[in-house]
Amino acid sequence: MVSKYGSLLSVPGSARLFASALLGRLPQGMSSLAILLLVRAATHSYAAAGVAVGGFAFATAACAPLVGRLIDRFGRPRVLAPFACAQAAVYVSLTLAAEAGAGAAVLIALAMLAGALLPPIAPVVRVLLREVFGEDVLDTAYALDAVLQEIVWTAGPLLVALIIAVTSTDVAVALLGAVCVTGTTLFLRSPLVRASAPKRSGHERRSALASPELRALLAPIALTGIGIGAVEVGLPSLALHAGSRPASGVLLALWSLGSMAGGLWYGGRVWHSSLASRYQLLLLGLMVCTAPLIAARSIAAGVVCSFLAGLAIAPVFSCQYALVGRSVTPGSETEAFTWVSAALIGGLAAGSAIGGAVIGPGGVSAPFVFACVASLLATVIAVSFRERVQQPASETVLD
Repeated sequence: MVSKYGSLLSVPGSARLFASALLGRLPQGMSSLAILLLVRAATHSYAAAGVAVGGFAFATAACAPLVGRLIDRFGRPRVLAPFACAQAAVYVSLTLAAEAGAGAAVLIALAMLAGALLPPIAPVVRVLLREVFGEDVLDTAYALDAVLQEIVWTAGPLLVALIIAVTSTDVAVALLGAVCVTGTTLFLRSPLVRASAPKRSGHERRSALASPELRALLAPIALTGIGIGAVEVGLPSLALHAGSRPASGVLLALWSLGSMAGGLWYGGRVWHSSLASRYQLLLLGLMVCTAPLIAARSIAAGVVCSFLAGLAIAPVFSCQYALVGRSVTPGSETEAFTWVSAALIGGLAAGSAIGGAVIGPGGVSAPFVFACVASLLATVIAVSFRERVQQPASETVLD
């Protein structure tokens, strides 16, 4: 395992690439909590705050493919930098509007605009990995990227909580813009980003959805997001059922730590199986790892089961990225990965909503049952589309 990551990080500029990408994506992990608390404080309504956060996520998912297509056409610096500056300006406007006593409709509209302007650094990174690293370490690169994404989701809310404890929600939202501009600038100035540029073709560009392989992958990706969204709601519910509200954060943190551990293990292995077969097994593993949460009723059981439930998440994402990389239409690489992000974000939103809705009639186990069903459906769909997503026949089966 160490040798694989050593080979990856020995590439000149790779450490800076991953570090700058982590900073550039950090606002993604901070925005939901910061916007939620700001709108709640300004309107005294959790409903309005929830709509603002949901609107942010919806706008991000809806606009990401369009932004990705702009990047494929005009280049990374010409799109990422203006979008980062524009989003920072909207965050400042959101803060000023809240301080001025603006109504919920205005705050929700500004939150949605901020989501629409999110610089899609994560999809750009995944395209870069294909351009920079060889096949021998590409799986490791995708796995490390998936682990870094987990760090974003884990560290982001903690950072917001720390900022609010020291200052205020206004400062937390305003800092989102500063972190976005700083991180995006450092990312664009990374040597590997500056040295690598998308290949341009004189032919008319087609949408990434022209690839039947990519279209086939979007359904299992969305279902994966639905399952993860349901678990994200179910873990706090489990903690409350067991009588410990503070344990909600512990269970969610252990879930993320499980994903990081699984991602590091996956990236450190040498795989001989086809990506298609591996993907199906990992989706099945995601269901198997989540299933013990159905029977968990205590904090002790939740601690063990939440870590176990996270083990397959980063490996599934890593394998998805590799499959998408092999399915892209030339000239639409960034757009392809933004479609993946859109499907995942949409799935997360739907899973969170449905997971919360089934707790009342179905009990504390219901979100986990729903998550397992979603993972099973993703596995079935991946199997049915195997001919489309499988790698070239020259690859061998796992020893």
